[in-house]
Amino acid sequence: MNKYIPIIIALVIIVGALAGVLIYTHITTTTPTPVTSTTSNSTISSTLPPAAAANSGITIYMVTHGAPTDPFWIPVIEGAEYAAALLGIKVIYEAPSTFSISAMTQLLSSALAAKPDGLIISVPAPSAEIPYINQAYQEGIPVLVVNAIPTSSSYPSFPYNETIAYVGQDDYEAGVGLAHYIITWYEQTHNGQKPTNIVIFNHEPGQFSLTERIAGIDYVLNQNGLPNATVVPTNLNFAQSESIISSYLTDHPNTQVIITLGPAGTDPAVAALNQTGLAHKIALFSFDYDNTTINAIKAGIDDGTVDQQPMEQGFLSVIVMFMYIKLHLAPAIYNISTGPFIITPQNVQLIEEQNGETSLLSSYLKVGGDPNGVYMNPLILGHINSKQLLSRVTVQFIHKKGYYEVIINGERNQTSLQSLEHDITAIVQDIFRDVIRYL
Repeated sequence: MNKYIPIIIALVIIVGALAGVLIYTHITTTTPTPVTSTTSNSTISSTLPPAAAANSGITIYMVTHGAPTDPFWIPVIEGAEYAAALLGIKVIYEAPSTFSISAMTQLLSSALAAKPDGLIISVPAPSAEIPYINQAYQEGIPVLVVNAIPTSSSYPSFPYNETIAYVGQDDYEAGVGLAHYIITWYEQTHNGQKPTNIVIFNHEPGQFSLTERIAGIDYVLNQNGLPNATVVPTNLNFAQSESIISSYLTDHPNTQVIITLGPAGTDPAVAALNQTGLAHKIALFSFDYDNTTINAIKAGIDDGTVDQQPMEQGFLSVIVMFMYIKLHLAPAIYNISTGPFIITPQNVQLIEEQNGETSLLSSYLKVGGDPNGVYMNPLILGHINSKQLLSRVTVQFIHKKGYYEVIINGERNQTSLQSLEHDITAIVQDIFRDVIRYL
């Protein structure tokens, strides 16, 4: 029950906010002044209703450290896609091809040069990104942080007051929560013994949020009289990571628990456990998930993973930014928490049902398709066909030298306030029904 309280609160906030936008567009004939002016190549017809006319031309850049080749980030992009389709705006997602702070700062620089209406960023390296946050603040471009942010205790000089909000989880607390869970689980399954030989495979060494997770884990281990976990670096190359993990397990036969920090680490870890014959013999716990993680949990290879609801991060960050651009409304609470929760064999069925309601974007990216192609994307939300609302959404996936760009265009030439209200109501009712079934 407690897991769904923040979901229900978030839904109420979103419904209220969207209803406010719809009511607002009924009673005003002028467009609210945005934080910054943005040039749009779209031609707005004089016959457009107020909502579409007001929203077309709004462009939000989302620059993160996560390429869409990392399975974790696909739901984040999907969430942004849903929001862009719902609001009739454009979202441009950019990320380095591989984890690189210097490449990410170059993308931040080019994003600011484009003068977007809003900028959504992750902060894996605070010292490198603060100058760009300061620049955006000086230029009147609102900034929202998603997925990764330093805690005030670890980085007190971070300019929280120059950003609208943070949408994501507290990674230190996520590490704390998982460590408590692991120790309790191990005691229950090993006659009261605590695990003394734990290894963490880090697929992005130096990434601040992953460092925070490790710090939270070590804090709990020390509080229980246990040594710090051994940290072994891997990377985003599956074959290389599998080889590193397999070699470590062969050389360290006393390993009791493996912890991976994301699907880019979990996927090769599962393969390594199967390849070495150590699946079900060494416990595996993880952060975040993809299909491999879910299947590993169902098979009893992965004993639990931390879920920070990445799709909600992509969706809510765009919604919150839109409300600020449109009406200058910022959330009353800075930290909009999307996790952590722990997925176990007991609740994995709910996660599978949630995954069944995602868009076609995952399949498109995994298959590859035309790297510069555009595809139409009619989305299905549960039992509600939202084709009327989303049939005009296009997603352009481009792999440029050194980085990826995903252009999500939800701008519509024709729409109707009445049909938009109906679709929003139907979608929310469907989500509430699915949630209530599991209370």
